Parts: sequence; C-alpha cells; structure tokens
Amino acid sequence: MRRRRRRWDLACRHGAVDGFVYPHVPLDREQQKALSARIKELTGGSGADVLYDPVGDDYAEPALRAMNWAGRYLVIGFAAGQIPRVPLNLTLLKGCSIVGVFWGASTVYEAETARANLIELARWIAEGKLTPYVSARIPLERAHEAVRLLMDRQAQGKVVVTI
Repeated sequence: MRRRRRRWDLACRHGAVDGFVYPHVPLDREQQKALSARIKELTGGSGADVLYDPVGDDYAEPALRAMNWAGRYLVIGFAAGQIPRVPLNLTLLKGCSIVGVFWGASTVYEAETARANLIELARWIAEGKLTPYVSARIPLERAHEAVRLLMDRQAQGKVVVTI
C-alpha cells in the first residue's frame, strides 16, 4: 500500500485534485460497492464520463457501475492479473461504451492517426503543455536496471534509457 501511496502523492504534486488508492487484493462485494461509491463521490454523484482502466480484475465491475450516462470505459490492460468478466447489461443501463485502447496495434491499424497523435504530443511537450515526469535516467550500459525497475513495479513516471 505504501508504494501506491507514494504514487498518489506524486500524482498530487503534479496536479491531481482528488482520487483514491485502491487495495491490491481481491475485493469482496462490500469493497466493490465502496469503490463504485467513491468514484461517484469524486464525480459529484454523476459518475465518470471517461474511465481509464489499466488494472481490470475485481476493479472493473465497480468502475463500470460508476459510469455516467454515455461515458467511455477505456480498457488499457490488466495489471491486477485477471481479465474481468463484467455484466454487459451495465452498458445498456448506462448507455456507455467499453473501448479497448491498444497503442501498439493502433500504430499498425491506424498508422496515420497514431502518427498525428505522436506529432501532437511532441508539440504539447515542446510548448510546455505536457511535461512527462521522468523518475529515472539510466545509461544504456545499465539498461537492465531500467527493466528491473519496471518489472519490480518501482518506476514512478517514465524511466528513460540514455545513450
């Protein structure tokens, strides 16, 4: 929990206004209800318009239950391990969409859009509108240390391998 707390503190230092630190354990029904209620609370009771989910597992269904009407639930990955099984009637009741976001595949199937997105991101960085947080810069000859940081989930922000 301490590592997630450090990530939360980092997010606040970089502009996050509110949020929550989720437990990294299987959630029982009451914890799932509490997670859904917290998301709704953070959105003034209306529910999330866009929800970015890199975690999946037991967190997916309560997050989907906390969607606003016509919201978009973005599936990024499954960091918690289990691919969730969600009741699809929730999409009907919420009028929301579940969208898979797979950057690697999009560069193949939507190459021009991916290229335009990269150009826009680079422009935002150049203009100072977007400042990615770099937590570590590691020389190429020690690149294995960068990989270890990622594997051990110790990275906060970006880890850059320098040449």
